[in-house]
Formats: sequence, C-alpha cells, structure tokens
Amino acid sequence: MVEVSTALIKDAVFNLCINANTSLDLNVYEKIYNAYQMADNIETKNILGSVLQNAKTASEKQCPLCQDTGQVIVFINIGQDVNLTGDFIEKAVNDGVEQAYKQGYFRKSVVKDALFDRKNTSTNTPAIIYTKYNEGSDIEIGVIIKGGGSENKSLTKMLMPTLNIDEITEAIGEMILSAGVNACPPMFVGVGIGGTIDKAAIESKKVFLENDFLAQEKELAINIKEYVNAKAPKLYNNFYVLDIKIHSFATHIASMPVAISINCHSDRLSKCIIKDNKIVFFHKIPEYKNIETNTVISKEIKTEDVSSIRGLKEGENILLTGEIYVARDMVHKKFEEIINSGQELPIDIKDRIIFYAGPCPSKPGEIIGSIGPTTASRMDKYAVKLYEMGLMGTIGKGDRNSKVAETIKKNNAKYFTVTGGIAALLAEKVKKSEVIAFEDLGAEALYKLYVEKFPVRVEIG
Repeated sequence: MVEVSTALIKDAVFNLCINANTSLDLNVYEKIYNAYQMADNIETKNILGSVLQNAKTASEKQCPLCQDTGQVIVFINIGQDVNLTGDFIEKAVNDGVEQAYKQGYFRKSVVKDALFDRKNTSTNTPAIIYTKYNEGSDIEIGVIIKGGGSENKSLTKMLMPTLNIDEITEAIGEMILSAGVNACPPMFVGVGIGGTIDKAAIESKKVFLENDFLAQEKELAINIKEYVNAKAPKLYNNFYVLDIKIHSFATHIASMPVAISINCHSDRLSKCIIKDNKIVFFHKIPEYKNIETNTVISKEIKTEDVSSIRGLKEGENILLTGEIYVARDMVHKKFEEIINSGQELPIDIKDRIIFYAGPCPSKPGEIIGSIGPTTASRMDKYAVKLYEMGLMGTIGKGDRNSKVAETIKKNNAKYFTVTGGIAALLAEKVKKSEVIAFEDLGAEALYKLYVEKFPVRVEIG
C-alpha cells in the first residue's frame, strides 16, 4: 500500500483550476491557430484572432480566459493500492477549488440549491466530483471548467437502437447544431453513447480528458464534425466545431442513450497524476503568438451620441466609447419588481446601453476583472418593457426572440453582439468601473462602466 495525504489532492486541484482558467492547453491552442490561418473570411478571422489574442493576454496576466469561470467538475481515478490519509477526499477537493477561486480572483458562480435557494455559496463549491478505483498505486485527476453558456446547450436524447451510422451521424449532428452561437463557437464537443442516460451524460464530459479511442469512434467523430461544419452558420466558415471526441459503451438491448457536452473555444481542462507522492501536471502552455485583431473596419462612436447610435444599420461593426451599464439576470428580475411596484429604477435607462455580463473580481490595482457577454436570450422576458421605456441598446451574445426583435426595431433601438469568451481582452477596454446598486449580488450587481473602443456588432436594429 502507498500512503497519500489528501493535502496533495487539494494542492493538485488548486493548480488544475488555475491552469484551466488562465491558459489554453497547447493542443487546444494549435487547433484554434490552425483554423485562424485557414480562415478566408475577414469576420471569421477576426473572431479567431480575438480568441487567440485573448488567450495570450489571459496567460500573461494570469487572469481568467472567460468571466464565467464556471462550475468545477473533477474526475479522480484512485489506484486500489492507495491508502488516503488526512481530510475526507471531497473536502480536500472543495478546499482546493475554494482556494483557487479566491486567490485567482475567479468569479464564483455556484448557488446553494438549483430550485429552493439560489443564493451564491461565494466559494464556487461544491464541485461536482466523480471517483473511480483502478489497479495500481497512482491517482489521476482531471478538472473541467464548465461555463453556463456552453453547459446550457448540452443535451441528452434517446435514439432508436436500430439506427444506422448515417442516421446516428445526422441525429447527433443536429443536436450539436442546436447549440447555436450561445455556446461561443468554435466549439469542442464530447459525446457519450450507451449505458443509461445519466451514464452517457457523465461520459460525454469525461471524454474531454481522454485521448485513446477506437477506430470506429474516431471515424464517427470525423463524420459528425464534417456534417455539422457543412451546415453551420456561414460566419464560422467550417470552423463551428474544432474537435469531437466520442466514447461508446455497453447498454440495454432496447436503448441508445446519447449525450453531448459542449465546450466553448477555450475547452478549459487540465490533468495531473500523483505518483510516488509527487504531482506531475500534463498541462502544456503554448508559445503564444502576436495576433492582429480588429481587422474588420470599425468606426468609433460615443455612447452619448444618441442620433448616431440610433442611426446604425444591422451588420455594422463599431467601437463604443463612453458610459454603459452592466446588468444580467438578477438585476433584470429586480428591475421588473421595482417597475411593477411603481417605484423608480436606480438608473434612468432612457438612451442608455446595458451590457449583459457578470465580471470576475478585480485584483488589487485592476479596474475590473475579466468581463464578457452572457446569453442575451435569458433577458428576453424583461427586454420588451425596458426597450419601450427608452432603452437605446443592449450588448450580449446569441439570438433574441421575435417579439424582442420587433420591439427593438419599432423603437429604433439596437441589439449589439460581441464575441463571447474574450473576457481578458474586453477588460482592457474598461477604463472606469463602479457598482451603483444591488452590491449584495456580487458579480450580478448593477455596474456603471466607462469603456473605450469597445468592439460590438449591430445584430438587430
């Protein structure tokens, strides 16, 4: 038997969380860089270039790649000849996560209970932990960071067990295509096929940490990738999905459970092994290249120049300079409660712009932590009323429903989009930041920012 203190597991998880949140793995970076070199559409190249430059900035500053530093999923394979000492293993893992999220100034996004108590735990714990026992005396640990935007687009489905490969390719391809742009493409996709629906879902995440696959699994992955990229939005120019990993396993004779897990372009994961009471990390840091960004011709517009903003046309790329507000789900819910009670909002929204976002905590000396767009459609239920009250524009990612789109056009307002997952770059555009209401909401508080040359695209207007 080999005696291992769970303090080593805590240290390993701490460093894995830091690595995954602040630096792309070399394999991921190379896939994005290759796509950037091959892209022949200027807007596609700009998106990929921004992603690469964001990765370089995040690694150099040791700040989060994305403001949504997600929920932590930990896979632990323990050798049966290991005797663990110290704290209970789940406590060690959660202590490592909590320490990483505090010292790394990462956003805490975990609430106590999904339904009955959505109060933030303020530690980003509990982590989701899966343990398995293997032969030997080593401990393998893999960490996956799952942001809400991509996780919300993950799916499970029961397929007919008699489907042929072409039909399976189409079915899984359509599941992936349904993710749309909210999952921050170009994407990485994990697919679990078999077991029961819960087993398939777990395997669809675990597969991100694996590299050994059967020839049939590799072939199916290539076929699905080609199917998806051929039908994906033209903007992504065959780079909607960069990689697919598939694992198929035993199941019931009447079943074919399928689960897909979507990872954004950062594909945030990190692995290590504890061997002979030493931690060996497998995370390979790329040699980041300088990438030209903002290759799309853009004009700078002041946020107080109401007539120019209201005169913008769909498809225009601009650089915003001036005051904007930051508000997401909980602030919008509070806005609705205030409006319904007949009271005044804490800000005058007429001719103002709201950025749907929730920043990371700022380090000492920083103006703001990493900040990027959240999924705009979650605010659709509140948007119509606010636009009718004079709101000039919103900034987010993804589509809006038809009623919101009609309201925006009717009120000569705007919906702007900004590339998701470039939060380290966007933070550099923020020159002033202050919380002006609902401070108790933490990252979901109401902020006022002063931004300079903040890059957005007119999506609806």
